[in-house]
Amino acid sequence: MAPIVLRDYQQQLLADLRAALKVHRRVCAVMPTGAGKGQTIGAIARGAAGKGRRVLVLAHRAELIEQLTATVQAWGLEPDVIAPGHRLQGRQVAVGSVQTVVRRLALLPPPDLIIQDEAHHLVAGNVWGRVINAWPEAHLIGKTATPERLDGKGLGVEAGGYFEALVLGPSAAWLVEQGWLAKPRVFSWPGARNSKLRRRMGDFDLEEAARAFGDRAAIGDAVSHYQRRLHPGTAICFCCTIEHAEQMAAAFRAAGIRAAAVSGSTPAEERKRLIAGLGTGEVEVLSSCMIISEGTDIPSVGGAILMRPTASLSLYLQMVGRALRPAPGKQEAVILDHVGNAHRHGLPTDEREWNLAGRRRRDGASIPIKDCPVCFCSCPSAAQQCPDCGHLFLADERDEQRRGLQQVEGELVEVTGSAARHRPKPRQQQQRPRRTHPAAGCRTFEELLEREQERGYKPGWARHVWAARQQR
Repeated sequence: MAPIVLRDYQQQLLADLRAALKVHRRVCAVMPTGAGKGQTIGAIARGAAGKGRRVLVLAHRAELIEQLTATVQAWGLEPDVIAPGHRLQGRQVAVGSVQTVVRRLALLPPPDLIIQDEAHHLVAGNVWGRVINAWPEAHLIGKTATPERLDGKGLGVEAGGYFEALVLGPSAAWLVEQGWLAKPRVFSWPGARNSKLRRRMGDFDLEEAARAFGDRAAIGDAVSHYQRRLHPGTAICFCCTIEHAEQMAAAFRAAGIRAAAVSGSTPAEERKRLIAGLGTGEVEVLSSCMIISEGTDIPSVGGAILMRPTASLSLYLQMVGRALRPAPGKQEAVILDHVGNAHRHGLPTDEREWNLAGRRRRDGASIPIKDCPVCFCSCPSAAQQCPDCGHLFLADERDEQRRGLQQVEGELVEVTGSAARHRPKPRQQQQRPRRTHPAAGCRTFEELLEREQERGYKPGWARHVWAARQQR
């Protein structure tokens, strides 16, 4: 097997990490999605193991466990796998599912180094925090593309988190310039009224969002936009609910497009087969509910279709990042944003000043953007020329953009019209929305634990629900 050669910026990140760990015990490293986070984790594990240290790599999804195990093996190490169906062998390096590790804390030897993938999940009191608290003497390295929680709160000690220092890798804009990431072309809809949606657990109410953006007209518009902007490239379509994801997949299939839906309730092998189908072209559009926003490495995906609005900058960047991975013959990544996320959070390549303190939640876009009146491509508000079609912005157009006015015409009129036809009824005519149980779709205890962590429920919620089910 040929030795792995790290890129220059990956080597620099490792050097900066080593320097930070000489001063601090717990350090968070930031790398944009697609920059090779997994390879740096493998390099860190091999380096620590070579010094006789015991290493534990933590992740939370089955797909991530498999990817990280393969990465560690590629670096010449044979790790223990701490997950259902695997037996401990006492090896120096282990890759563990956080849900399984937290149940086996008393059985595991204390690690010298913990490497946590997707470190933005680490919150005091949740399942991740209980693992970290079990071994306070261990060094901790967190890896993430977005070093803040989904609600915008920081990961630093002063913000109630765990990390003492932040090590920054290259920006997404620099990686695009160097050809390490595909250039994003973002087409957004400024008419999306996300601010009208209720919030739940800090983000938009997904049941209400599914009703707002999941009507037939909006679905048809998503299909036609895919056909014009992306086809025959493949895409991931991010949806609000399981029903919404299945509805989207059905709409694409009705148009002759090979499409399927995945969610936490999809059997693991079937989910793996469908995700692999994106790489082979067997699946052209894969609609997802809460399953492919993190850790999915599918370089050949041509773009992302955003049908799920989010108030979280972190989740937005995780979703669009799935499409930015480069591949042979892939020059750009098309982002079709039907719910106005780009107008709330900015473009994927906007420069962002990450820190461990977090940020104040704001309703407006973190970095203003505007849309070309000719091709509807989104670009920075200060741009004089459209990066997609070359349209020169006139003075009156620039004035309108600064005043927040949007001239919606052409293909976007259909989206605005569909939204207008489905405005909420007057209060006296509204029907009480149908609510689903928080555990809906979770078939196993592992999936309940994952739901507990994703939604920030109190520790023990999953165990309580599981015990209640067993008594039925």
